[in-house]
Amino acid sequence: MHKSIVSIRTVGNWLTMMFLALLVVACGENQQGDVVGPTVIATAPINTQTNVPVGTPAITATFSEAVNPATVNTSSFQLRNKADGTAVAGTVTYSGVIATYTLTAALAPSTTYVATISTAVLDLEGNAVPSTFSWEFTTGPAPDVTAPTINSVDPVDASGNVPANRRVTVTFSEAIDPASVGTTGFTLTAPDGTAVAGTVSVSGNSLTFTPGSSSATVLLTPDTAYTATVTTVITDLAGNALAAGRVWTFTTGTVLDTTAPTLALTEPAAGATNVAVNASISATFSEPVNVSTLTASSFVVTGPGGAVIPGTFTYSGNTATFIPSSPLAASTAYTVTVTSAVSDLAGNPLTSGVVSNPWTFTTGLAPDVTAPFLTLAYPPSNATDICINSVVTVTFNENIDVRTLTSDNFFVTAPDGSRLGGSLSYNATTRIATFTQAINFLPNTVYTATVTSGITDRAGNALVPSATANPWSFTIGDTTLVCQAPVPLRSLSSFAVTAGAGLTISDVPDPDPTLMSISGDIGLAPDGTCTRCTTPNLGLNGTLYQNDPAGVAARAQADLVLAIGDARGRPQRADSGSGVLDGRTLTPGVYTAAAAMSLSSDSVLTLDALGDTSAVWVFQVGSDLSFGDRARLQALRGAQPKNVFWVVDGNLLIGRNAALGGSFFVSGSITADNGARIVGRLLANNGAVSLRRNFVEIE
Repeated sequence: MHKSIVSIRTVGNWLTMMFLALLVVACGENQQGDVVGPTVIATAPINTQTNVPVGTPAITATFSEAVNPATVNTSSFQLRNKADGTAVAGTVTYSGVIATYTLTAALAPSTTYVATISTAVLDLEGNAVPSTFSWEFTTGPAPDVTAPTINSVDPVDASGNVPANRRVTVTFSEAIDPASVGTTGFTLTAPDGTAVAGTVSVSGNSLTFTPGSSSATVLLTPDTAYTATVTTVITDLAGNALAAGRVWTFTTGTVLDTTAPTLALTEPAAGATNVAVNASISATFSEPVNVSTLTASSFVVTGPGGAVIPGTFTYSGNTATFIPSSPLAASTAYTVTVTSAVSDLAGNPLTSGVVSNPWTFTTGLAPDVTAPFLTLAYPPSNATDICINSVVTVTFNENIDVRTLTSDNFFVTAPDGSRLGGSLSYNATTRIATFTQAINFLPNTVYTATVTSGITDRAGNALVPSATANPWSFTIGDTTLVCQAPVPLRSLSSFAVTAGAGLTISDVPDPDPTLMSISGDIGLAPDGTCTRCTTPNLGLNGTLYQNDPAGVAARAQADLVLAIGDARGRPQRADSGSGVLDGRTLTPGVYTAAAAMSLSSDSVLTLDALGDTSAVWVFQVGSDLSFGDRARLQALRGAQPKNVFWVVDGNLLIGRNAALGGSFFVSGSITADNGARIVGRLLANNGAVSLRRNFVEIE
């Protein structure tokens, strides 16, 4: 009995003690509470994420538990540019367990940002984030929202005597989507509205229309006006529609294009040394080429051991550019070869010329870090009385990357700030970019031209300011002020030489055609006599029309009579001066000598276009025109031989090794001595032509 009582008491005491212990533990927990702070368990974008869209609307952070909304604000949740620490504008909100940083504007492209959650963020019990939490991300490139534009077309609007075997090309400001062209993106129609059957090919920013089928090219009808149309169904690769379509016309002639293209300029030049390792490689042709023939097998760059260098191609104007996939090796020789697989728009394959092909250059030790800048602008800043059909040009100190020559980087604005429609072109030889307005400028109006830092050189260095004003303004003159127009050549456009009384080639040793070259057609009528007019004596890159039954040479002579009449009828300048051209620098205009005109041996005549690539010179010579030995014509600031015209009532005499340019319309005879080079045309109406180891090449 006693033992039982003791046992019951013992059990009771044990239960009591257990209850008291549990009570103490419970009370202790209630007194201590939640002492663990919140943590960030997820972010958007995630840490180190790249190519984040610049249009991302918000940045978020997800916590491990609910936090006090009052502690989530722009002080405790920040977003900054990593490079300079600049805060990104936005608002901060909180819902559930997610803090959201809503951006006021789009992020900058290709930029790294750092987001931070500070220890000022507290949970509902007042516990702070244990330590500052940061993560970073990098945006991708800016989305393409810029509509493509048309930079140029070939044949140009209203052009005549277009060879019937020429393709039609359109160059855009950026690469276009081939699928967007379809059957309505480009059309070519005959005078009765019938569509010309053909194929359209797209390569980068170039569209080419070839009459006929993919297996057989056909000729357009001679002496026929065609209408080409580009519509806004064409888009760029981002889906942006063409800003504006274009309709233009051209008229075919009777002469086919049989003159093959040659290389006119290479960069780096043959034999160049210390070439920047980040340089691109370009070849400028004597005429536009079919961009579809520019491939990895027709334009080849090789390094040591003949290893082919990988890269990509771009084409603009007459220039093809090869961009290596990675920088070239330092102190290394490279060889560039452009093969005859490259052809012009008439299908004529590339042939050799005065520029070396293949050619070799050697790199230096360093990349090109020198920025390009403007050296000249036309019209000049604050100029007045500019003609209504003028062009706007800029000259660079070095060649630029033609891919960056876009309507966003070179444009002209009206007084209300609106941008003018027009086309852009670039001449790699002169380093001049030209804006040609779609319609004439308005008279008595101030316009502003701008070239942005979006223009880069071939190594990617951005344009920097220089002494040449940019942006700059100029004022158009009265309505009647129109720039001098070139003399219409009509069918003469394809001819390098014509003669009314025969052609003689003398002193050309066989079989070395490198001492004699004529690039362009030859027309002999009415006297078709031609002495030593056989290959290789003639070195002809074109067609010889000699006693031709189709009368092509006779038509050329008839068009020469019209050209002579036009050039003679141009009103002369008041300051024409004497007929002695020695040492003179002449701006555009008409210059007249009642008697003879001459440029003495070793003398230089300089034609200064002042930056105007459309500038025209007409020289009216009442008697003979003579150039002495080594006499030289120097073209400055945009002057082009194709815009220089000499109308000679007497004979033309050209001395040894003279270097001249322009179209020579001669009533009498033409004689050129050894080594004379002419970029242009030697066109004799009534007389004979005598050539002797000369180079004549139409521009």
